[in-house]
Amino acid sequence: MSTHMKGFLVTGPGVGSVTSAPMPIPGPGQCLVKVEYAGICGGDPDIFKHNNYGATPENPRIYGHEYYGEVVEINNPLNQPCRVSVGDKVVGPQDAPCGICDQCIAGRPSICSGMFGARRRPGGAFAEYLERDLERVFPLAPGVDPIVATVCEPLAVAVFDVRYTGVGLGDSVLIIGAGAVGILIGLVARLNGVSNIIFAELSDSRIALLHDMGFKTCHSIRDDVSAYVGEQTGGCGADYVFETSGSQPGWDMSLRAVAYGGKVIPVGLPYVERKVDFGIIFDKELDVISVNMHQTGDFSEAVHLINRGDLNDDIKRIVTSLWPLDKTIEALEASLDKEGSDIKILLVPGLSEKVDLTRTS
Repeated sequence: MSTHMKGFLVTGPGVGSVTSAPMPIPGPGQCLVKVEYAGICGGDPDIFKHNNYGATPENPRIYGHEYYGEVVEINNPLNQPCRVSVGDKVVGPQDAPCGICDQCIAGRPSICSGMFGARRRPGGAFAEYLERDLERVFPLAPGVDPIVATVCEPLAVAVFDVRYTGVGLGDSVLIIGAGAVGILIGLVARLNGVSNIIFAELSDSRIALLHDMGFKTCHSIRDDVSAYVGEQTGGCGADYVFETSGSQPGWDMSLRAVAYGGKVIPVGLPYVERKVDFGIIFDKELDVISVNMHQTGDFSEAVHLINRGDLNDDIKRIVTSLWPLDKTIEALEASLDKEGSDIKILLVPGLSEKVDLTRTS
């Protein structure tokens, strides 16, 4: 096997290119995965811009964490328990927590304390190959659509957000922002029996898609969101508001539209300071619930959902374009257009031209 591959190598804030990179070598207890698809997360452009993983010219990093691929090598000298074999199609969560701190033991590895060694971020997914710990890869059922499977990580985020916040039968839900995670939260909540789900969204094309999926929807600017939510909830407001846009207007809207005694969940990650009106939080006795990625069990549940096909038809509609790995910079820029036709963009090693899935579906 070659000693080098193509990868999106980042060397500083907003500085990166697809170039030759060393082929990852799986250590003991790891496997090597040939990447077939990699998803661009809503936070990836800002992670790249702000260089969250600390890449330098001396220590460059490959970014990206959502992937679908094939196991091509396993290094398991201790014969540890292993759920995958060479040739399996797999997905997996992004990083590796320590596994032994209090939070990891309590089943909350997303907030690993790092007391016994910082959580590891292995090689990124914007590349032809990556290495992963054996316990952090999950096999997919034969015949699963790889485009759907690549959305497993954001689906796990939605599974966690719905489970952790306690959304259930009889609740009303407002979701601000119809990016991939926002739509997935709506799909998971509906699968859990929630029938009164409302979206507030800017993009007319996304609003049309939401209507086609059977969701109640209003425009974030043209409509009076609080009034519309009131009409749909008997004047009470939404029991749960998932704010997925990460914007100041979205946050302000969530506090106005939520019911007294309701719950507000900031899902979208802001990269600048946000003003918070604690007076409304106090007056309404609101619960503000933070959610950080997902837990391992939520990822496993997302894999089961995809293997069973419960949401696959709708999940596939979220993926709107495929881009060549060589065009990573352009794809990251395209993903920033929140009012455009793109919702979820996937990178494909070996692809030569962009594929617009909204025209082929």
